[in-house]
Amino acid sequence: MNFLNNFNASGATTAGAMGQDEFTALQKALEVPLEAGYGSDVSALTGGSALRIQSLDLALQATVQENRHFALFNKLPKPRATAVLDEWTEQHSIGGFFGSTFNTQDGAAMQTAGQYQRMVGQVKYLTTYRSIPVVLQQQNNIVDAVTIETTNGTKQLLTDIEVGLFEGDSSVLPLSFDGIAKQIASLNSDDHVIDMRGAALSSIDPIATAAEVIFGFGNFGRATDIFIPASVQTDLNTDLDPAFRVIQDGQASNTVRGTAVTGIQTSYGQIKTNTDVFIRDERLKQPFEVRAPWFLSIAVANNGYKPQTLVGTPVSAQVGSLFASNQAGDYYYGVTGINQSGESQCLVSAQVAVVSGGAISLAIGASAGQTETGYVIYRGRLNGTNALSDLREMKRIPYAGGSTTTYVDYNQDIPGSTMGYILNLSDTDHAIAWRQYLPMMKIPMAAVNSPIIPWLQMICGYLRISKRNQHVLVKNIVTNSQQWQPFGNA
Repeated sequence: MNFLNNFNASGATTAGAMGQDEFTALQKALEVPLEAGYGSDVSALTGGSALRIQSLDLALQATVQENRHFALFNKLPKPRATAVLDEWTEQHSIGGFFGSTFNTQDGAAMQTAGQYQRMVGQVKYLTTYRSIPVVLQQQNNIVDAVTIETTNGTKQLLTDIEVGLFEGDSSVLPLSFDGIAKQIASLNSDDHVIDMRGAALSSIDPIATAAEVIFGFGNFGRATDIFIPASVQTDLNTDLDPAFRVIQDGQASNTVRGTAVTGIQTSYGQIKTNTDVFIRDERLKQPFEVRAPWFLSIAVANNGYKPQTLVGTPVSAQVGSLFASNQAGDYYYGVTGINQSGESQCLVSAQVAVVSGGAISLAIGASAGQTETGYVIYRGRLNGTNALSDLREMKRIPYAGGSTTTYVDYNQDIPGSTMGYILNLSDTDHAIAWRQYLPMMKIPMAAVNSPIIPWLQMICGYLRISKRNQHVLVKNIVTNSQQWQPFGNA
């Protein structure tokens, strides 16, 4: 712009432009070198920096979960539960046994009947309370504050559902529903839990075995999907034998290692792979207070139910021990109290030595108030340190009541390991579903004595596994890429 041509004979500005006097004043003010500068305190900007227009990205950049991340919840059928006590009948047998119908031409037939069991599920209530100051909502925001917080509330509810679908345990957190791991474990069947014992899930063998179990006599199902964390998906991509990789449309027929595994071929049908970020691996099994920066204040606030003591005692020659000779040595243990408010800070034990074939008996002293509903037990690396960063979650157990809860570590649950879930999601088999009593809803609340816009978000339902024996859990997976190794130095 030519400032000098935008004033009249008397020196006044024309059409809102800058006059001669103003332009001269501006020149004097800017006799110091003009610099853009990097200052972020608006009130302190001087010189050229004061002329800078704010560069503000009008899109909210969020690294949080999106709808596509709720892999299992999105795939589950969602029939309606008509009461908070949801009932159904399971049939386990048609009756009789092999050969029981053979008879003579006029002999009395053996009386038989099918085996049935009445089952009851409890609907659980998930809620989150949110509010926005009226002033915040009325100002010129990057995004609509109520809308973004409503979305955040929805994602919080879905996150708790997704994690609960895999890990929920009402014996530890009574207000939660039981997840897949807990319900499959209730079968007390070694066939339905495949133990990797610290190995990676990268070969066909455990997956084919699971498919065979689900297909076999007495189960009569078919494995359709496997749900795994991203770290396990990477191991499959890298190491699974190409002969068992499902060839998708447009994918080369000469599939090689390194090609993304979107499905796995077995003799009992194809199993689709589903990567689920909510299946916790080593990185999400650090002690609660160091898992995220803002968790420490929560843990400190929960110290009212932090255990008072943790004592580990070595026990030798234990039946059921899975401590191998190369896993014997020194370990540290940690424990937190847990209830619906979260975990407390971690109490770390003294170092404890375990021998091959032995075990460690842990005595957990209850908090003074005994308001915990369970405990989260952590264990360190073999011959590791007692730093919180060197512990990983191993087991969650219910509070036994009284002053002491005892847990014996036979090395049946490996700290820092992850799981895979091989499921029958066939539409016609109705083997698993999210039973929904109330859909996601937003309930406006009254602002009692504050200028806020408050509301409650809510969803009600639970996980029903109608055919528990048509699903298999793969446990104690230690991926090839993880930095923290339970039986070796990082």
